[in-house]
Amino acid sequence: MSEPTCSQLVAPRDAASIIFDLPGYDVLEALDLPCGGRRVVVQADARDEGCPDCGVISARVHEWTRQRVKDIGAGGDGTPEGGRVEVVVRKPRMLCAETACRRRTFTPVTDQLPARARCLTRLRTAMLHAVVASGRAADEVAAAFGVAWWTVQATVLAAVMTLPEVDDLPVRFLGIDEHRFRTVRWFRDPDTQAWKRVEPWMTTFVNLQTGQVIGIVDGRHSAAVTTWLAARSEQWRKRVEVVAMDPSATYRSAIGTALPTASISVDHWHLVRLANLMVTTVRQRVAREWLGRRGRATDGAWAHRMLLLRAGNTLTPGAWDRLDRVFTHDDPTGELGAAWGVKERLRMLLACTDLQAADTARGLLGIAVVGADMPETWKLWTTINDWWDEIEVFIVSRVTNAKTEAANTSIKQIKRTGRGYRNHHHYQARILLASAHRHGRRSPLTQQATTLNCG
Repeated sequence: MSEPTCSQLVAPRDAASIIFDLPGYDVLEALDLPCGGRRVVVQADARDEGCPDCGVISARVHEWTRQRVKDIGAGGDGTPEGGRVEVVVRKPRMLCAETACRRRTFTPVTDQLPARARCLTRLRTAMLHAVVASGRAADEVAAAFGVAWWTVQATVLAAVMTLPEVDDLPVRFLGIDEHRFRTVRWFRDPDTQAWKRVEPWMTTFVNLQTGQVIGIVDGRHSAAVTTWLAARSEQWRKRVEVVAMDPSATYRSAIGTALPTASISVDHWHLVRLANLMVTTVRQRVAREWLGRRGRATDGAWAHRMLLLRAGNTLTPGAWDRLDRVFTHDDPTGELGAAWGVKERLRMLLACTDLQAADTARGLLGIAVVGADMPETWKLWTTINDWWDEIEVFIVSRVTNAKTEAANTSIKQIKRTGRGYRNHHHYQARILLASAHRHGRRSPLTQQATTLNCG
């Protein structure tokens, strides 16, 4: 039988060292512990290390020390205790060969066992993968690997600091959206003794080309957005061409101040949502005025309330028949049908791909609004006019906030896994690492840019 050969010769190792596979160390002995698990004693295979201060290589051993560290589990009887491995490292304390050096002795370090480490590097890598890639809670990972909760959390925080700066990432299309950090809180004002409602929000910045979260700040006010953007380099800010957002006057004002050269694209989904809310409001008002009560399951308009919100071009013949019966029997004033027509005209407007067609669709939408002549439709028309410049940018660029909304969905999953977070710094670290891992293909945790606002 032939065996594969390599261009470089590898020094022979004993079977235990090969199976344990800890680079730079040889296994001296392995023992089964009385309470479960194993203890493996290893020793560094090289003793010609350089002094960390002067760099002079020394081979003189002053004394031998032992250090106990944690390692990933292996084998066992299926229980967490049975598979845990305790590693005892027999380390030489070397004498510095340079007489002028202040450091008289030093201990060699390796990639797997840095200075003052209590866990091997491969254990920290496994814990980080379990938290970031698998989305497990930190306390669950700590229990599974037999370490303290803070050891897992410190590993996560250390990984965040290795991510490159966001200024190194060329962002052309930027998405901005808010999400609620935790549940609503009430507190008593010390001056007025009045109870005040506080909704803890955070603003998320997303690279719309990749969908990666590149920044998180506390609050959803203009000052939070402008402060984060002002911290970016001038070259980075000039590269941003389009910023996609919800119809938020606060965010629009902040972008106009911090990114004066960037265009703003309003997300079309939120405009359609406003139109659907308008249809729902009209349906509820008509039911109250006509029936003197709220809608019930026996009312056609209420029973088909979701049908009223569906896109007209996706309705089947059967759905059209049901919708026609709603307008015939449950819309005595014709207001519900008029509101539905305004909603569909807005959808046609947002489906345009050039400005000339959009201007024509806008005129038809205005005719539908005038024909409906209801407070709800006029309110929607006012919003469309206020955001018309941003709508034109969307029609031309087709840049949406879809990837930002997808990032918010992932953020909610992180919050559910951790059963909520009290520490903003830990919460943001989980979000940034999970997003970098999800959208990084070659090196999930180190090749995607991000920033962390410690608040």
